[in-house]
Amino acid sequence: MRNQWKSPGELKKLQEKKLRSLLRYAYDRNEFYHRLLRKHDLSPSDFRTVDDIRRFPSVNKAVMMENYPQAIVSKGFEVSDCIHAATSGSTGQNLNLVYDVRTYEYYMAITYRNFAALGYMPWHKLAYTRYESFKIENQFYEKLGITRRQFISVFSPPEKQIAMLKAFYPDSVTAYPSIMIEWAKMLKNEGETLEIPVFIRSEAEILTKEARSLIEDVFQSPIYEEYGSAEFVQFAWECKDRGYHISSDSVLLEFLDDEGEPVAPGEEGEIVVTSLEAHAMPFIRYKINDRGVPLDDVCSCGRGLPLMKLVVGRNDDFVWLPNGDRVNPRMIIPYFELAPGVKEFRIVQEREDWIRIEIITGSEFTDEVQKKLTHELYTVIKDHTVEIQFDFCEEIPRGRHNRPRPILSRVRKDASSV
Repeated sequence: MRNQWKSPGELKKLQEKKLRSLLRYAYDRNEFYHRLLRKHDLSPSDFRTVDDIRRFPSVNKAVMMENYPQAIVSKGFEVSDCIHAATSGSTGQNLNLVYDVRTYEYYMAITYRNFAALGYMPWHKLAYTRYESFKIENQFYEKLGITRRQFISVFSPPEKQIAMLKAFYPDSVTAYPSIMIEWAKMLKNEGETLEIPVFIRSEAEILTKEARSLIEDVFQSPIYEEYGSAEFVQFAWECKDRGYHISSDSVLLEFLDDEGEPVAPGEEGEIVVTSLEAHAMPFIRYKINDRGVPLDDVCSCGRGLPLMKLVVGRNDDFVWLPNGDRVNPRMIIPYFELAPGVKEFRIVQEREDWIRIEIITGSEFTDEVQKKLTHELYTVIKDHTVEIQFDFCEEIPRGRHNRPRPILSRVRKDASSV
């Protein structure tokens, strides 16, 4: 809680201290990273500042999977004694994860800091959607009326999810945008609203401004974004003043251009992440396959945590056109997620000149809606040589959040490795 009020200079010194400790630890106790450093003729003493991290080779999910668990889990940790999780597998790669208890508790403290900044207090009731409940239980505190939580499974039917919300009547909600959109649509169709008095927080998926407006209208509460992943739990979060703060005491984010050099503030770059806390399974210069924009602004809230713009999207969420242009997923998704009669969809770019739309429709979907969606998509991509094909489905492949991934481009996928 104190770290967020440190100055940028103090936070940078804290990062450097943690980074040096992490690299020494990984070199001494992690077979994979020890071999990697030796392979590149590096040692922990070569890393004195945050900028020196660029000398370390980057790694990706495929390489981590190849070395799990024998080489990637540090000496002194038994996998059976750790907290387990897994990445979503939305790219076809599902990475098993282990956290030592201290690291996981630190990640939970970082998350609590985010909640507290939005007005959450220990006696408030929190509802959250996930594929499984939080790993750390707190029945003792809940009996005292503290940290009361309602787990809402992503696998439950939306009608049951809404019923659980109404019965629990939470002060705060943290959930995946696609699920909240479904709730909002259903409640709006019934002419209902459901006030969430403290805050709503979205995570794990792209939140478009159109979806934000719908959710805030139905739930009569501001919605704030969090940026995280299963590997690191949280990277950044939005405060009440709408600054998007990087949790720089927990992670080191790099924003890199195509040559692997840092982009200037305000420019978009590929995000490479180092956990400053993970010990059982370290992540050093991990290519998360996301893109974002670093800022050198100062937030009016007074926090010293550095700022970034909202995450633009995954590398393979972008649609690539025959002329080499790239279309931001945030420009495409709103047309489909709020269209009448669209229950589920997935936009799959098979080739630069072929986009296939997998779609599950309801009674409100008409030929006119389909024509309108086609027109709107062409308005965004601005290239009528691209074929747009609608595939009407009864089922669409789902990820860990039990929702289809909105956009999947099979064009120019990142195939880099160590």
